[in-house]
Amino acid sequence: MRKYRFLLGAVLCALCFVSCTDSSKYVNALPDDAAAVVAVNLEQMAAKSGVDEKTAASFAEALKGEIQGADELVDRIAKDPSESGLDLKDKVYLFASPSGSLAGLLARVSDSGKVGRMLELLKQQQVCEEPVESDGCTWTVAGASLVAYTDAAFLIVAEPGRSDARTLQHRVSMLLRQGDGEGFAAGADFGRLKDAAEDVAALLSLDLLPRTYVAPLTMGVSAELNLTNVKCLATLNFEEGKAVLEAEPLIADKLMAEMLEKQRKASGRVEGTYLDLFPANTGVWMTGNMDGGKIFDLLCENPTVRQQFESSMMPVDFKLIFNSIKGDMALAVPNPAESGSFIAYADVTNRDFLQTFEDLKPLLALTGGTMTLKNNGADEYEFRMTDGSVINLPPGNASFWFGVKDGRFYLTNDRSLVGRRVPGLTLRDCKWGGRVKGKMFYLAVSVKDLAAKTASASGMARVAPVLQLSDYVTVESADGKKVRMEWVMKDRKKNVLRQFTAF
Repeated sequence: MRKYRFLLGAVLCALCFVSCTDSSKYVNALPDDAAAVVAVNLEQMAAKSGVDEKTAASFAEALKGEIQGADELVDRIAKDPSESGLDLKDKVYLFASPSGSLAGLLARVSDSGKVGRMLELLKQQQVCEEPVESDGCTWTVAGASLVAYTDAAFLIVAEPGRSDARTLQHRVSMLLRQGDGEGFAAGADFGRLKDAAEDVAALLSLDLLPRTYVAPLTMGVSAELNLTNVKCLATLNFEEGKAVLEAEPLIADKLMAEMLEKQRKASGRVEGTYLDLFPANTGVWMTGNMDGGKIFDLLCENPTVRQQFESSMMPVDFKLIFNSIKGDMALAVPNPAESGSFIAYADVTNRDFLQTFEDLKPLLALTGGTMTLKNNGADEYEFRMTDGSVINLPPGNASFWFGVKDGRFYLTNDRSLVGRRVPGLTLRDCKWGGRVKGKMFYLAVSVKDLAAKTASASGMARVAPVLQLSDYVTVESADGKKVRMEWVMKDRKKNVLRQFTAF
């Protein structure tokens, strides 16, 4: 833990004194098979955060208390960040290999001699081992990480599950020897990260995830799908009063692109009718719009899914149910800080599909009363279980109500939420309420209310600073492709990073 505190502190101090340097070839050390590469503009973020010499001095003093005997090194870097030998004017890169098998950090070296002296002092503090020079670089081991550098590049790498970081030395030395035309930086995608004006830019490919997680996402796509051809470009920018994350897919695989386009066409534009059913302080709310018949046909294009529908032990007419859904949908969790109550709504064309649930009663009768389904009037059912763990819910009794009311299908675990009247302001009155209509997806989280309810139960001291400063979070998609997320603060006039620094 000591080494991470020191490295973080060194970076924070250096942010205050970033110097002008020429660009270099350090980016050639990025591995060509990187499944994720993140570019961080520390200089730009430092300017926004308002970190100054006084703040850096505070960080330095805090570090001295954490790492005994490192006063000399801390003072040298605080007074002159170039003493670290790293140039943070150029972007710092984080990267990960497919399935997360290797993760690392890459920075530019401005003075390798100073980097060596810094590591030597860290060695004296037992943060790292004695640096060794071999294979064209100098390297050392710090815990489970291997640290290596040349005249151009500084690398920290680690492999999850590997206890001896020394085995990474040859691989790292090969990365540091890469030249022009080699590595990730030689590809066309790198330019998107290098030229990004935002504070953080990331390029992620689907092969970053383990195969077990990828399988459900690629169901129905050719087995020959190259996961590196399914990518996402994401950028994060810290602005006055909010942080903005934007992401867009970059898909070179034809079959995957066609499948996503079909899914997009099966969706529609949100009307926003469900805004009026919930109070303005609702914790989590999301909405979308879909044509259930088109979604069912799309699902059935996959042989595995089609077989599940056709051979299901449940005597339910899935096609009838899907065909009845057309229009807006919404899911709300009114108060996640205090309970797990939820309610989901969907516009339906008729109530006829409810009849298919009658066929479930004989099957449930065979459970000996552990599962029951009963009618609550003509248009509502109540489903009860004596052990929710059977369907991956918490152990114990579980109840769900579903039915149709006012042309809307509903499903809830709290009967009191159905048709509940909103006496005051609704979600439509929220600052983001007017942006919902016309979108293909919208999600909103009232962070302010969640933090307040958490604080009332456990005390504000137990609520993270980012939550205490926040108002709300929204995630939206206007076209079913690009996604935009906004984390909005209570103070709309001050940059997000400056607010965190001040806090």
